[in-house]
Amino acid sequence: MTEEDIATASGLPVYTWRRRHGADFRARVPVLNPRERLRLYDAAQATAHIKRVPIPASPADDVLHPDDLLSDKEAGAALGIDATTVRAYATTGYLPAGTERHGRTWWTPRSITARRDSPDQRHHDPGRQPGDPGNRSPRHRHDPRVTEVSALLLLEQVTTAEIAERYQVGQRTAQRLLAAARTVSED
Repeated sequence: MTEEDIATASGLPVYTWRRRHGADFRARVPVLNPRERLRLYDAAQATAHIKRVPIPASPADDVLHPDDLLSDKEAGAALGIDATTVRAYATTGYLPAGTERHGRTWWTPRSITARRDSPDQRHHDPGRQPGDPGNRSPRHRHDPRVTEVSALLLLEQVTTAEIAERYQVGQRTAQRLLAAARTVSED
């Protein structure tokens, strides 16, 4: 539960609840996600505090209830990937879209466990390996027009406008052909 949920359960506006009861509540009920911006509290503990009955013990960190929801960081830790990858997987459909609550997306432990135990282990793929045919750099292709332009350069002075008109290419391509022809003729 968030503090807004607890205030609503108490029958008070959130600002009044924070002013009157917030400090006492935070002192007695531990937050479940201490490093997160949105503070979440165990529903059983929060309800016990509202009803003024003894507060039960904190749930064990290593035991997940099926109704618990995991943040992107927690889901990423369970899968062994980064939180940004979890969000990307949810966007591409590799993970379920999750549940939207409190302005954030949450995943059930069941969906994370199913992804981790599935045979399709995309997040363990290291990518391209050395020697992979797709890893080669592009090979230089010789343009036959360069040889023709270098032969024209030997005979006379040629401009880029003439080359563009002769080969029906743009000015930039004509400049590139002329520059390549000059380097060929210098060699």
